[in-house]
Amino acid sequence: MNSRQDNSRQDLKSIHPDLIVEGLAGVRWYVRTTRHIDRQLHAIHLLGYLNPLRASCITIVSASEMEWMYAQTEQSLSGCAVFRGEIVSLVILCAGCEASPALVAVCERYNIALVKTSVGEIEVVDYLMSHLPKLIALRKTKHGVFLAVMNTGILITGSSGVGKSEVAMDLIQRGHQLVADDAVDIYRSEQNELVGECPATLRGYIEIRGLGIISILKMFGPSAVLDFYRLQLIIDLQEATDSEVKKVDRLSPSLEMRDILGIQMPCLTMLVAPGRNLAVLVEAAVRNHLLRMSGMDSGKEFLLRHDEIMKKKTGV
Repeated sequence: MNSRQDNSRQDLKSIHPDLIVEGLAGVRWYVRTTRHIDRQLHAIHLLGYLNPLRASCITIVSASEMEWMYAQTEQSLSGCAVFRGEIVSLVILCAGCEASPALVAVCERYNIALVKTSVGEIEVVDYLMSHLPKLIALRKTKHGVFLAVMNTGILITGSSGVGKSEVAMDLIQRGHQLVADDAVDIYRSEQNELVGECPATLRGYIEIRGLGIISILKMFGPSAVLDFYRLQLIIDLQEATDSEVKKVDRLSPSLEMRDILGIQMPCLTMLVAPGRNLAVLVEAAVRNHLLRMSGMDSGKEFLLRHDEIMKKKTGV
């Protein structure tokens, strides 16, 4: 097992079946459970139609399969592989099928969630395949401001009061887009990418010290706010005096890699000092990051050019 998988397993959290069915129409619960879905599995491996010989974490039962279910006794259902062990967490009855007393009893015995929905099995599968990857993804909440700047997702971090929201406000006024302020939910997608999104209650709002809560949605319109975006760069703001700024290496960026949910993310430290236009610097940092990702390193190019000129002058 590689180190990335080890890190992922350490960060695993449970997801309750309630979250999985909350978007289905006409949901009715027969049995609730405290058992949780295994987040280590890929979404496509979690689903399966009712199969008496093989268990699926989420078992889907159509109308035709319910005919077989009603023909079984509680004892015979208990002996089916589909209800054995710790695999099955949720059974979904599709197209308004009613649960048989035997099925309810077995689900209660093995602590399996049982729910009925009015939509058909095809719609249920489509819904689960589109929503499960996000629901079972590894996730964590980071403190900071998340924006899309020049089609690049950036997370601006730093201590409280350093000016993260003020920089974000300036960037929004320059035409960039807000995803989340203060609390950023980050999850790892099935494509092994980090995606940042805003909690529903905070969407479109930003807090500016001295001004209070501001609605970016109402002030700048829907185009200024995004629900989610891929994270590509972290910019960490740190307060510094003029003397500390002068001591910084002028040729090399303060760049390091940070681990988030098992994925290495570039983090650029940017010093905050009087007279520095942080919005302009953030835009420049994003442009430079895009150049670096395309294989161009301005610092290395400058040093190589400098060395070539010095060699010509010294005749070496």
